[in-house]
Amino acid sequence: MKKKTLVISSIVVAIVLFAFIGLKLMNKSRAAKDINYEKIGYEIYEVKEVPALSMSGKIIANKTQVLNVPSGKLDELKVKDDQEVKSGDLLLRVTNTSVQDEINNQQSVVSKANRSVTSANNALNSAQESYNQADAESKVGLKGEVNKAQQDLNDANSDLSDENSKLTDLQNKLHVNLTAPFDGVVSVDNSSKDGLPAITINSKQKILQASVSEYDYAKVHVNDVITISGIDGVPTQTTTITKINQVPTNQSKGTSYYTYSANVNNNFLYGQSVKLKIAQHGLQIPTSAVYKGNIYKVVKGKAQKIKADVTKQGDFYLVNSGVSKGEKIVVNPDAKLKDGENVK
Repeated sequence: MKKKTLVISSIVVAIVLFAFIGLKLMNKSRAAKDINYEKIGYEIYEVKEVPALSMSGKIIANKTQVLNVPSGKLDELKVKDDQEVKSGDLLLRVTNTSVQDEINNQQSVVSKANRSVTSANNALNSAQESYNQADAESKVGLKGEVNKAQQDLNDANSDLSDENSKLTDLQNKLHVNLTAPFDGVVSVDNSSKDGLPAITINSKQKILQASVSEYDYAKVHVNDVITISGIDGVPTQTTTITKINQVPTNQSKGTSYYTYSANVNNNFLYGQSVKLKIAQHGLQIPTSAVYKGNIYKVVKGKAQKIKADVTKQGDFYLVNSGVSKGEKIVVNPDAKLKDGENVK
C-alpha cells in the first residue's frame, strides 16, 4: 500500500514539475514576442547633403622641361642645383669644338677672297692710270678695260662679303648659350660622363595632380570646389578643379583612371602627398527609405507619403525633388505604414 502511495505521489510531483516548466517556457515565449514587438518601430532619418568625395593626390610643377644641352666643351656653368631662375637667365655656355675646324677653314677662304679683292683693285688702278695717260684715240679702246676691271673688283668684293658672312655665322655657333625658357627652379645633375650637366627646370607655378576612377568620373567636374591639405592637415587650400582628362592615363586591375588637376599656392612642396575633398551637390537618402516608389516624410510626428523623385547612385539615392535638407523621413517603411500614421 505504501509503495502504491509513493508511486502516485511521484507521478503527481512529475506532473506539477512539467506543468511548472511548461508555464515558464510559455512566459518566456510571450516575453520574447513582447520584446520583438517593442523592437519593431520606424526609424527616422534626417536628410543630409551628399558627403564630399575623399581622394588623394600629389603636388607637381605646372610645367617641367628637360633642357637640351648643346654638345661641346663646357665653358661655364652659371647655376646650381635647386636654384631659382628667371626666363632668359644664362644657365651655361659651351664651346662647339666641331665648329672650330670649320672656322679655321673659312678664315683661309676669307684670306683668299681678300687677296682677290686686292688684286682686282690693283688691276683697276692700273687700267685707270693707262686710260688717264692715253691720248683721245687710245682712250676709246681703254675704256672697256677700265669697265671690266671695275666689274672684277665688284665681284671680288661681293665674294669677300659672302665669305665674311659665313665666317660670322660659324663664329656665332662656336660659343652656345643655354638660357631658361621660363621662370622656375632648376635641377642640375653633374654625373654625366660627357662632362655636360643635365638640367631640368620646374615652373614656380604648382598644381595638384590626382586621378579618379571610371566609377567616380561622373562625380568630378571642372570648377568643382576642392579642398587640398597635407597628410598632417597643413597646409590647406580650397580651390577649384581646372582640368579633367577625357582619355584614361592608366589602368589598374581592369579599372581606368583619369587625371584631373587644380592650381595650388606655393605653400605646398613639389612632390608633396595631399588629401582631397571634392564637394558634392545634392541630397542623399538610404535606399531603404524608398518603398514601392514612395517616401514617407515625417511632418509633426506623422508619416506623409510622397512620390519618390530620386536617382540611384551606388548604395543610396540622390534626391531630385520633394525633400529638403534637414527634413526627416522614415528610413524603414513597410506595408503596414499608412499615410498620416503617428510615427513618433
